[in-house]
Amino acid sequence: MPADMPADILSHGLLRERRAVPLWWWVVAIGLAVPSVEIVVVFAPNMTSRAGWPVALAAAVVTTAVVAAGLWALSRSVICVDAAGLHCGTATLPASAVGAATPLDAAAAREILGPKARADAHLDTRPWIRTAVRVENADPADATPYWLVSTRRPQKLARALDQIRTTVAAARPAGDDGDVG
Repeated sequence: MPADMPADILSHGLLRERRAVPLWWWVVAIGLAVPSVEIVVVFAPNMTSRAGWPVALAAAVVTTAVVAAGLWALSRSVICVDAAGLHCGTATLPASAVGAATPLDAAAAREILGPKARADAHLDTRPWIRTAVRVENADPADATPYWLVSTRRPQKLARALDQIRTTVAAARPAGDDGDVG
C-alpha cells in the first residue's frame, strides 16, 4: 500500500457494494416454501387430529429458516475498493496489480461470460446482477489475465479502480515500470 495514499482512501475506501439478492427472490422463495409445508400437513400421519398443528408449525418454521439462511448467505457478497486494492469476498486483487477497468453492460457481460470466456480468468459474478466490470491484471507474475466482477454500478466501480491505479502509478518511483524481477 503506497505511503502517500490520500487519507480518505485509507480510512473509508472508494467503493463498497453489497450484492444482495433482489427482493423478489425472497417472495418467490417463500412462495415455494409454503407448498412444502402443505405437503407435510397432508402427508404427515394423524394430521386430521388436533395434535397435527404443532407438526405443521414446526415444518413452517424450519422451512422458512432454511430458505432465509440460503438467501442470506447469497446476500453476504460484498465488493470493496480501498487502498489495498479490489476485494471480492475473500479474494483480493492488490492495488499494484489493478490494470485497466472496463464497465460492461448486460450484453457485453453475457458475451464475456459465454463465447469470449477464458478459463484462467477470475470470476466473481452473481446471476442476479447483469452488469459487470472487467479488470485487467497488471501483475506479470500472476497468470490470471483479468477479473470479471458483477456490480450494479459498473461505471462507479471502474472509476474507483482507475483512481486506485492512478494513485499507485503516481506513488511509483521514477523509472520503475512495475515489473517484478
